[in-house]
Amino acid sequence: MALCLPATQNPNPSLETFKNYNRTFQLQLPDGWRQIAPSEAVTLSDNILAPPDVHPTQPRLIYTVGPIDQWLAGEFSGPWLRVVERKDQWYIEDNYEQTVRDRWQQQSDSSEVAHFVDKVGLEKIGTQQIECVVVTRTSTPKPPRAASKTLDIHAPTARQQLIFSFGCPEDQFTRWEPEFRSWLDTLTFARAPEPPATLSDRLWTPLLVGGAVGLILLLLYKHTRAGR
Repeated sequence: MALCLPATQNPNPSLETFKNYNRTFQLQLPDGWRQIAPSEAVTLSDNILAPPDVHPTQPRLIYTVGPIDQWLAGEFSGPWLRVVERKDQWYIEDNYEQTVRDRWQQQSDSSEVAHFVDKVGLEKIGTQQIECVVVTRTSTPKPPRAASKTLDIHAPTARQQLIFSFGCPEDQFTRWEPEFRSWLDTLTFARAPEPPATLSDRLWTPLLVGGAVGLILLLLYKHTRAGR
């Protein structure tokens, strides 16, 4: 069953600033979009027309953002955003593409949803132009639920990893992808990622710290000598 975009829906919705509870990022999203509450996620989880993965929800870790009030009123159309906030910092490694493909293959093998990774690449995202892993993915659940397509952004930030999954029914992705990317242009992180430590950093930091401590001890020694 495909979800159809009603003729009355504004093809270019007005936008407002969305900020997550942890205040680690903000971006412009359509007017009326908000974060789903855990009880609302439970209510919608069994509805075959609702966006996938609305449940489980943990307000500061994993949640869906969208026109929640419309969904609760039984009107399901258009896109949504799924956010995962992880508390570990990570860095993009050379094998990032294979890591992403392997992860979704494992997810397909262990669930009733088949995930196909269409494309994986690196792009600079948001107002700070942070390099992120960008994935286009198609997810096909068992009938009668419809297939969906998402634009996944794996964003490394200071002390945290954020995953943004902009999704919609598969047959609407071509229409919505430019909007997703337009919203992503406004994405701003509270803290930009720190560069990974190099071998020279790991070697020099103890030396510099040791040198500073040695200098302080020397000054204290001279001060003590002068006071005698």
